[in-house]
Amino acid sequence: MDQLSPADLGSLRVLVTHDWLVTWAGAERVLSEIMKVVPQADLVVAVRTPDMAARNEIAGRARETWVGRLPFARSRHRWFMPLHYEAFSGLDTRDYDLVISSSHAFAKAVRAAPGTPHVCYCHSPPRYLWDMGAQYREQSNAFAAAALRVSTPVLRALDRRSATGVTHFVSNSRFVAERIAAAYGRNATVVNPPVEPKPSPRRGREDFLLVLGRLVAYKRVDLAIRAAARLGIRLVVAGEGRERRKLERLAGPQTKFLGEVDEATAGELMERCRAFVFCAEEDFGIAPVEANAHGAPVVGYARGALTETMLQGVTAELFQRQTVEDVTRAITAAQARSWDEAVIRRNAERYTAARFRESFSSVLRAAVSEARRAETP
Repeated sequence: MDQLSPADLGSLRVLVTHDWLVTWAGAERVLSEIMKVVPQADLVVAVRTPDMAARNEIAGRARETWVGRLPFARSRHRWFMPLHYEAFSGLDTRDYDLVISSSHAFAKAVRAAPGTPHVCYCHSPPRYLWDMGAQYREQSNAFAAAALRVSTPVLRALDRRSATGVTHFVSNSRFVAERIAAAYGRNATVVNPPVEPKPSPRRGREDFLLVLGRLVAYKRVDLAIRAAARLGIRLVVAGEGRERRKLERLAGPQTKFLGEVDEATAGELMERCRAFVFCAEEDFGIAPVEANAHGAPVVGYARGALTETMLQGVTAELFQRQTVEDVTRAITAAQARSWDEAVIRRNAERYTAARFRESFSSVLRAAVSEARRAETP
């Protein structure tokens, strides 16, 4: 049988699973585009907060598993992850022609019926269980570090088991494809996530640096704050997270915290900033590519997928070590360089939502066609 046509996807009964809907970040934007590829799909998440359900159409249509009814399961969702595994693996999938999981934890534990393809868009194997476990423990408080140390062997076993039901892995970058191979011994097709410029008019550049995203330890926002203080440069930090109070204590008068901002404000900041600073080793890193979409160069850590999405001296000034000294030198070099905003914006055009939908649709059609050929005598 030939590969399905794009129209044929619409005739399939599809189940989509996603880990949780408690915030709207990069993984959720990918989920939104997946739902555009298969708009008829049923969507199941382990837990979903009422706030997300009220203000987001995708979250509003999602069905929550029984885990969400447990006390504190929504506010402390990470502590319930073994139950997430049980909830997803227990889903009845017999009525579906295709199962898709959008997973960075246990959404991929869903079990497709025999002969039914299960395509997993893996944002990353859980970093805290595999290659970044030590870093997460170091950056956690004593209780959380001890809990992670004790639970890691059990959670690793569950994570490996959850991967066995996946027939086709898709990764967001070559970097994550290598993680999938190391953790699960599986190959993955790379389909980069969708990136679009935010709604904002063109603005002139101003003399401030920008950090935008979740304020969590592995993002290393502390390096940007210390480097900006050393150089006496204004720094704007937009975003919320567990690290905010600690970072505010670290910051000097030249750093301003805005908290969570809407899409229009984020776009305006990217249009106005002198450079976007990104100090994390990231699975893909949507925010730096978004900054490029607004013509802003990136000062970024030369690890992870940033080495795939950025071009040194063309779209970004990359540093090799996560140290204040390296970040300071990179900011200084970026300020001295003349940037071509048209070239920077074109770099981001490689990652449009339309390209994502086309590539992911192709993977889905191939997976279903392969399953049907296997059933043919």
